[in-house]
Amino acid sequence: MNPLLTPPGIDPAPLAARARPAWPPPGVLTLQVLLLAEAAAVVAVWLWSWRGVQAYAWPGVDNGLAERGIAYLLVLAPSVPVNVLAAIWLGRGGRRARLYLAAAGALALVQLVILLTPSALPVREAMTDGAAAVGIAFLTATGPILFVGAVVAVTAKARGWLGAEPDRPRSRIAGIETAVWSLALLLAVAAGAEVRQWALAAAEPGEPRGEYTEAGTWARLEDAVAETTDALPAFSGFATRTVDVADCGYRTPAGLATYRYTVVYELRAADFPAYEAAIETRWAEGDYELTYDGATFEGVRRITAERADEIALGYTGGAQPALTVASGCVERVDAEPECVPAQGEPTTDRVLGIACRD
Repeated sequence: MNPLLTPPGIDPAPLAARARPAWPPPGVLTLQVLLLAEAAAVVAVWLWSWRGVQAYAWPGVDNGLAERGIAYLLVLAPSVPVNVLAAIWLGRGGRRARLYLAAAGALALVQLVILLTPSALPVREAMTDGAAAVGIAFLTATGPILFVGAVVAVTAKARGWLGAEPDRPRSRIAGIETAVWSLALLLAVAAGAEVRQWALAAAEPGEPRGEYTEAGTWARLEDAVAETTDALPAFSGFATRTVDVADCGYRTPAGLATYRYTVVYELRAADFPAYEAAIETRWAEGDYELTYDGATFEGVRRITAERADEIALGYTGGAQPALTVASGCVERVDAEPECVPAQGEPTTDRVLGIACRD
C-alpha cells in the first residue's frame, strides 16, 4: 500500500522485506568449490611429502621417517575437516559460515608459515634435507586457490549471503559437523599409525638368518656394484670409495657379534640421466627388486632396491652422484676379515670400522 494514498486514520501496510534467496548465489557456490579444491590440494601435498620422506629410507638406519611423516600430517590434516565444514555451512550462510570461512583462511596462512620455517615444525630436529620444499609445494598448490577465494568472498552478493542468518534449523547440520570431525580424527590416527609402522619396518635391520655370515659379505657387495656398473653406458669409473663396518648392537644366540657393511662409491662425471635409466632397469630385473624410484625434497633422483641375498642398493643423484650398497647384520666369524680391492679406479679409498689382514 502506498502511504501517500492511505486515508487518514488508517495505518499504512509495512513494505515487504526482500526475501533471502533459497539457494546460494554463484559466488558462494564458487567458494564452496574452492574450499573443497584446497582440501584436495592439501591431501595431495601431504601424499607428496610422505613420498619424499620415503626417499630417505634405508634398511637398518633410523632417519626419523616416522617423525617427519607425522609432523607433516599434524600440520596439514586440520585443513580437510575445516574446509569441508566451511563448504557445508556456506550453503546456509550466517555467523557459522563466516567463522569456518575465516578459520580456513587463517589456517592456510599458519600452515604456510610453519612449512616455510622447518624449525617451527613439531619435531624440528628431524626436519632436515630440504624440508622447506614442502612449504613451497604447499604455496604452489594452494596459493592460487586462496587468492581467488579471497577475491570472491568480498563480493557484495557473497557478503550479503554470509551476513544473513538462515531461517532453517541447524540441528541436522550440527550432526554432520560432529560426523566430519570424528571421521577426520579417525583417518588422521589411522594414517599416523600406518606412517609409523612403515617407518619402523623400513629401518629394521633384521637379525642374521644364519644363511650369511661376515665371510664373503664385502665381496657380495662389490659383486652387486659390478653388476650395476656393467649395465651403465660408457661407465667412467668412480671418484671415491668408502667402506664402513658398523656394529649392529646385538649378539646372536651363539654369542657372536653382528656387523653391517656399507660401501659407498662416488661416481665420476658422466651422462647421469643415462646412468639413472640404466640403473632403474637393472634393479627391476633378475634377483633385484626396485623399492623406490622418485625424488628427494631437493629434487634429487633417488633409486633404491633390494637383492635376494639381503643386500640393499641405493643411487642418489645431485652434485655428487653415488652408489651405495649395504648388507644386513651378519655374524662375525673371523677376527681379521679379508679386504676386497676397490673397482672403478677410485682416487680415494677409505675403510672404516674394520682392520683388514692386508
